[in-house]
Amino acid sequence: MADKGNKDSSENNEKLELVEFKKDLLNLVRVAADVSGEVHEEKFFDDMSELLCEAGVYDDIQKDPYVNSRKGIRIDGWNWNKTERILSAVITKFSNDEDLVTISKAEIEKLGKQASRFISNINDDKFLDSLDASDPALELAKEMSSYLSDLGIDGEEGFRPAAHKFRVIIFTDHLLSERVKLGKLKIDNIHEKETFFEIWDLKRIRNLTYAGTESEPCDVDFSELCAEGGLPTLPANISESEISSYICVMPGTVLRDLYDNFGQRLLESNVRTFLQFRGKVNQGMKSTLLQNPENFFAYNNGLTVTASNIELEEKSGKLLIKKLNNMQIVNGGQTTSAIYFSPLSKGKQQGIDFRNIDLTKVYVQMKLTVIENDEDSEIIKSNVARYANSQNAIQAADLISNHPLHREIEKQSRTLWAPASEDIAVQTRWFYERARGQYQTKILAFRTPAKARNFQAENPKKQMFTKTDMAKYENTWRMRPWEVKLGAQGNLAKIGEVLIKEWDENPDNFGIMFFKDLIAKAILFKTTDTAILKSDWYKEGGGLKAETSTYTIALLLFKLDKLGYTLDLKRIWNAQKISDSLLNQIIDLAKVVRDKLLDIDFRNGHANPSMFARKREAWDCFKAHDYEINIISKDDLITKKQEKNRQEKNDELNSENAEIDVMKLCTDITDDEWSAIYEFLKQHLPKESKDMKTLNKFTKLSSPAMQRKLQYPFDFNTAQKLRNVAIDNGFIVPD
Repeated sequence: MADKGNKDSSENNEKLELVEFKKDLLNLVRVAADVSGEVHEEKFFDDMSELLCEAGVYDDIQKDPYVNSRKGIRIDGWNWNKTERILSAVITKFSNDEDLVTISKAEIEKLGKQASRFISNINDDKFLDSLDASDPALELAKEMSSYLSDLGIDGEEGFRPAAHKFRVIIFTDHLLSERVKLGKLKIDNIHEKETFFEIWDLKRIRNLTYAGTESEPCDVDFSELCAEGGLPTLPANISESEISSYICVMPGTVLRDLYDNFGQRLLESNVRTFLQFRGKVNQGMKSTLLQNPENFFAYNNGLTVTASNIELEEKSGKLLIKKLNNMQIVNGGQTTSAIYFSPLSKGKQQGIDFRNIDLTKVYVQMKLTVIENDEDSEIIKSNVARYANSQNAIQAADLISNHPLHREIEKQSRTLWAPASEDIAVQTRWFYERARGQYQTKILAFRTPAKARNFQAENPKKQMFTKTDMAKYENTWRMRPWEVKLGAQGNLAKIGEVLIKEWDENPDNFGIMFFKDLIAKAILFKTTDTAILKSDWYKEGGGLKAETSTYTIALLLFKLDKLGYTLDLKRIWNAQKISDSLLNQIIDLAKVVRDKLLDIDFRNGHANPSMFARKREAWDCFKAHDYEINIISKDDLITKKQEKNRQEKNDELNSENAEIDVMKLCTDITDDEWSAIYEFLKQHLPKESKDMKTLNKFTKLSSPAMQRKLQYPFDFNTAQKLRNVAIDNGFIVPD
């Protein structure tokens, strides 16, 4: 009876938590929808898309709604996963009810039919002929139908293989009934290919929201996947630390099944390096799998894997891995994808069909690191990925969250105070969320409500921005709006590659002045977004706000550049707002931009305005449009020469700030950490060396008198240098 009582109490607690979470979720949706003038369900779709893409669950979700009630067809958006080759239709089921509501098996299957009917018809001539030439659904169908067959594309994308599977993704604020088993839901195969459901119900959304920087974990049960009841392994270290290592031989069939079950979630989100089969390495793997599968182990560098927990069992004299929690392949994504996709390829090589590849003869070496300490896991995983041998070098841009560029922006956001403004009479900070969930985690860490409120006052929620936000602001400023409209992750990949290259050329360019300019760009973008929403012409017929915002700012900058000017970002930073004259100019231009996006003649016959905005052709059309800048005040502008001089001064200032930053970095580090660094380096450097004696001044072992002898900048530069030496040699920095 006691056990039953505990179970009932636990279930009641979870129900109360879900009710509170749903109230908060709906409140955010309603407030945002009221501000934007959107329907609540549309805003719910936007919020779920942002959450799931930011978490790395999907690359990008495009919002392209279409409803035909007569034919029982409905779609709210879609997604193409190039890594897994899955084409998805996204559909929502929104109750807008604060009480907990359950979604039934019949309702799920009805939604599945509505969405799958659209994909089934995207290449049907009768369906396409029934659509008006100006109907956005026509271009949507044509765009999605291009994924039904292999496609050779000129340019950077190269060859693109056809969809391998289809999926219906359901976003809902309902609860999935415990009686509903996903595997037993009925959905017909589309175009004779496997089709399945993926459902994000209230409970799953809550779990992901509270997961912080992690996506849904890949918990693997090898006892079910392996014939021996587990994966044979050998321990590779005898340390009593919270990090343990193992060597395994992974059967190709098991690796295929893992990827089939988990897809790209299995690949560490920052190291998805599969490059299709264009490169020589991938072609070589494909050939080996076909011609000499038994030699794959000898030719391949193998996998590097991390996990948060391991369950072992000794059986018949062998040590077996029964289960792994949060398994992630941090190096070897291409090997995994090659093993999965090669047997699905069309064609032959030396008379042998690729579909005849025998994976039972394929084995891969696997190096496993189990990291039980949650606080250290992200840093250690980053280092494992960084140092692991790789057949295709991991680009710096792939290690996106942990790259020094993002850590630098994060550091500036935690230390630099923005000026007080008319709206906020006190100084505040702009909080950069380098990893998802950092802002909320900070709030939850405070032990008293008063401290949490103080943090939120100093770091207002409206001044929190993410990596994808940063990418949007920066690429809009660089006048590449068609890339901004590729989606949050697509745009981040584009601008991320450019920023990493610029960082490698000169990291000093990303100091305080870069951060101030970035915030000015954020203010410009956010104000433009809000102004468009509030304008009378937008309220009369909403839609295309995101496209209008990025194209308006980019076009304004382009027209000013032709006149020899640019916007004065320093003025925006100092005021923490844009001027009335700049705002009026933006509103005037924004109406022109949106009108043009709605004009099918301006779009050169493209039926879907949103898809048109994702093409370089759209930007070329806007650049050619004759629009005169005549509202903005000269006070908002600086000449190109003035901007060049400002950048040169910024370089000098960044150089001075670099020295100040060294001192601040060293003084912010605790005595305990300096002591740990000192003890670590004693293994590598002579204790009596000048550098080590200097480092000792920073430790808790040194006397106050010795600490007072620190000479800036020499001692601080030495300390920073030695800290970097320690990190390069494996010292783990406390979080």
